[in-house]
Amino acid sequence: MEMIQKENAVIRELEKYSSHVIANCVQKGNGGAELFDVFKDKWFTDASLKVQFPEFGSRAGYAVTMRVGLPVEGYIPPTRAELLKLIDASPKPVVLVMQVDEPEAMRLSDSNFGGQFGYLCQKLGMESLICDGAIRDIKELHDFGIQLMIPGSIAATAPSVIYELNGTVTVGGMEVSAGDVVFMDQDGALKIQAKSVEKVLACAKKTKAGNIDPNKKLTLDECLKIFSAMGAHSEPDEENSEQP
Repeated sequence: MEMIQKENAVIRELEKYSSHVIANCVQKGNGGAELFDVFKDKWFTDASLKVQFPEFGSRAGYAVTMRVGLPVEGYIPPTRAELLKLIDASPKPVVLVMQVDEPEAMRLSDSNFGGQFGYLCQKLGMESLICDGAIRDIKELHDFGIQLMIPGSIAATAPSVIYELNGTVTVGGMEVSAGDVVFMDQDGALKIQAKSVEKVLACAKKTKAGNIDPNKKLTLDECLKIFSAMGAHSEPDEENSEQP
């Protein structure tokens, strides 16, 4: 229990940062936690999924995963009651990550998640949903405080069933296993190995944002000086870079 509480506090600390800071810390070659290769590892989402409520800010949590698809004759699927039990048993907060295994024409024209079930998930500790298919009732889900990262929303419901719970899923190019930590904001989502969250947080704390005035006029020489202080992937360090 003490370990779960400690990790929860680290998760909340991570939420103070933006995805580009966390990504720089996770990506190999940047001198941070050195977890994933940007070209070889499936650790972040592509542009097919969009955060719906940027006003919620950054979100992070432990992944509970599910894979859904069309009914198969003779197959007895897991139930959504079993999913609720997994959310309840998971460390908190929870990010539900849902892969939709439907034909492309159906994946974006049937809803696999909505307000009524979302209400129950939220009561058990789910704060965010990432899904590569359509959902519905986004106003209700917004009112429940659930962040959504989805392609879009529709009105109809789906005839889908659960294929798998707490396995490994792929959504928007990101491969996630149950228990991974998933971080998201309006720029996208990425995963972190749960055992590495403290290392990633320590790296994030070393990143300092410069006090940049978007209305200030700069010469080319001044721009080049600031760029040099930024380095290849980071923002200006307010202690070590001089602002014109």
